[in-house]
Amino acid sequence: MINKIKNTILQVDRFLFKKFGSDKGIQFLQSIKEVRVLFSYLNDSDNENQVRFVGGCVRKSFHGEVIDDIDLATSLKPEEIKKKLQKKNITIIDSGIEHGTLTVILNKKKFEITTLRKDVLTDGRHADVKFTLNWKEDAERRDFTINAIYVDVYGRIFDPMNGIKDLERGEVKFIGEASERIQEDYLRILRYFRFFLQYSKFDHRIDVIKSIKKNINGINKISNERIFNELKKILVLKNFYSLFYNHSSKEIISNIFPQFKYYERLNKLNGFSENFKKKYDKYLILALLIVDQSKSYEYFCHKYKTSNNIKKRFEDISRNFNDLKNKSFFSYANVKKLIYLTSKEKVLNLLLFSVLINKKVVIEDVEKLIHYINIYKVPKFPISGEYLKMHGYKPGPKLGRKLKSLENEWLKNNFILDKKFLEKSLKN
Repeated sequence: MINKIKNTILQVDRFLFKKFGSDKGIQFLQSIKEVRVLFSYLNDSDNENQVRFVGGCVRKSFHGEVIDDIDLATSLKPEEIKKKLQKKNITIIDSGIEHGTLTVILNKKKFEITTLRKDVLTDGRHADVKFTLNWKEDAERRDFTINAIYVDVYGRIFDPMNGIKDLERGEVKFIGEASERIQEDYLRILRYFRFFLQYSKFDHRIDVIKSIKKNINGINKISNERIFNELKKILVLKNFYSLFYNHSSKEIISNIFPQFKYYERLNKLNGFSENFKKKYDKYLILALLIVDQSKSYEYFCHKYKTSNNIKKRFEDISRNFNDLKNKSFFSYANVKKLIYLTSKEKVLNLLLFSVLINKKVVIEDVEKLIHYINIYKVPKFPISGEYLKMHGYKPGPKLGRKLKSLENEWLKNNFILDKKFLEKSLKN
């Protein structure tokens, strides 16, 4: 009951900030027990500003979003952090200690703690860094103004780049020169489009697009793993498909992902209800962008080292691609058969995909099918090997073939096995 009340309060907090601009979003961060513990361990009594929230958690709290990770910035060096926290028996992982970043685990919650730094040298992938005590210098090496807002545990804000103002106005701005920020880490091209989709109330600035186009080949320096992780964050955005409505963003995204040949399929998705859209997860959206009746998806899966589950999901859609265009595919008898042979999850996946490639499909009919599938109880084949043994069959290939032929007959007749047919078949 207490957890339910807490969740309700947090939801109200987010609503109030989005509606009235109250400071309740920051209070959400302050209310996290583990955060208060870490701040108390790291801050000295004579210096309460050695640690501050920064980055996504601050941006999301101001914008009333759900916070799924917490980053902290500190003037303490990694060795000092470790010394303070090890005394308290807190788990520390050197996740990126060469860049001043430590992962701290407290009550199974992860926190990234990074020492204030300035980039000395970078090649677009990695940076040589120098630690600093200057919070403004740390802000200047970050990517966007909305990610350079710092807040301490008491809610006091340090915003040297005016990120709050840009967040309120709906403007995604690089810190300093866009080209310089991009050349420090070319992944910032994709990050720009992610934040643009989430927060921007304006069209792309011409100078920013020029800088991105000028540096677009730098993406090739970034590991495919980092690119794919960033893509997944973009795919979950509600308005992801709007990337392809804007000429500049469509041109750049198509350059980075030439496999996205079928983005026009998403046009139909835009007209669906919000509840129906929620049925499309990021990997189904990705399938809509790249999968057809060929095996072209295999290159994408190989390049970005997707999991076997994702690859098999694409393979299943590709194998059934032509059937999805036939009216018979959507019959209840066929759907029940497919569920028995595969799974409910796979059939739902195919149905949702079909809605966007088959112009003749009526969404209301598919919704009824989906409801039917969710409540449908998968039947069990009534004949077993033991049953055949009782009728004279000995264990071996012959028994297996007979069992399979009876199962095929059962499926063909809509899960019914005629008694006379069975008796005649067993005699034979």
